[in-house]
Amino acid sequence: MKPLLASIIDHVGNAKRTIAIVGSGGKTTLMIALAAAYAKRGERVLLSTTTKLQKPDRVSYGCDRSFTDDAIFRTVHHPGQRIFYALDGKEKALAPPIEHLASLSKRFSVTLIEADGARGMDLKIHSERDPVIPSFTTATIATLSLSALGKSAASVCFGCDGDQSIVDEAWLEAYIRSPAGPMKAMRGTPLLLCTQSEHVDRNSIQNLRDRCADLPILFGSLHSDTVVAFKGLVL
Repeated sequence: MKPLLASIIDHVGNAKRTIAIVGSGGKTTLMIALAAAYAKRGERVLLSTTTKLQKPDRVSYGCDRSFTDDAIFRTVHHPGQRIFYALDGKEKALAPPIEHLASLSKRFSVTLIEADGARGMDLKIHSERDPVIPSFTTATIATLSLSALGKSAASVCFGCDGDQSIVDEAWLEAYIRSPAGPMKAMRGTPLLLCTQSEHVDRNSIQNLRDRCADLPILFGSLHSDTVVAFKGLVL
């Protein structure tokens, strides 16, 4: 079986131009890993956000250069390079103008955009304001962490304040299919990535996989770059 990142890249295929990453439980880790994988293939890769990100001096994005202003438009970017671009906020890197990202997406072969925020929680219920997926997005990857299984929704799900329901496979299926769930407002080629699957009983994964058999869903570990189980993908 192919490694996780190779499986994701194959699924996205020619829709790699602008990939929005949404949801919870591994968005930034996935963006960094995908950027490295695409750069290794000789792609020009841009990393940015439509919300907020940790600054490059706090998180290692593995980028060759970082930009906070229009200088990015006056610079030649070479195959295999990873470029970080976001405005310099007081605490975090902030979303640049959407028209800048639209323009840059034509200059880079792959643009990876973190288009959501979940305050570090495993799951997230979206509000009316999010996720912020650009209109020029060609693929959307939604993440969720299976570490939430067996815990109360309130303790692991951003937006589930007061919900003491225990997260099980049935709860996760309802969450995944909810209009406010991880797949809200997806554009282009869709993929749901269940991370931290290496810590979950295989029977639980099989149960959730069977419940969501009609969806493009992938179970795996970003830490070890392995696929645990898959459905809806041609590998």
